[in-house]
Amino acid sequence: SQNIKEIVIGMAHRGRLNVLVNILGKATDELFQEFEGTKKISELTGDVKYHLGFASNIETPGGAVHLALAFNPSHLEIVAPVVEGSVRARQWRRGDRQGNAVIPVQ
Repeated sequence: SQNIKEIVIGMAHRGRLNVLVNILGKATDELFQEFEGTKKISELTGDVKYHLGFASNIETPGGAVHLALAFNPSHLEIVAPVVEGSVRARQWRRGDRQGNAVIPVQ
């Protein structure tokens, strides 16, 4: 009802898997396959699996909203400015000069 089109989420480790499955709708079997190593995540290596980001579109009564969980670097104090920069870039790309269509959640 507020015309929000995108939400970028930044968070620490605790609760991250819960958010991936229950908010962003990541399939649990896909998540477990990634952790077991039976499903390739990406060409990149060197970080723990639950630091990886994820995105999905969620249908709401007001239309689809794109949810993006930001990559979570090992230095947690970095996630906030990364999310803010991502949101600003998305707002700019959309022409959202008032900052109403794309919002950050920390």
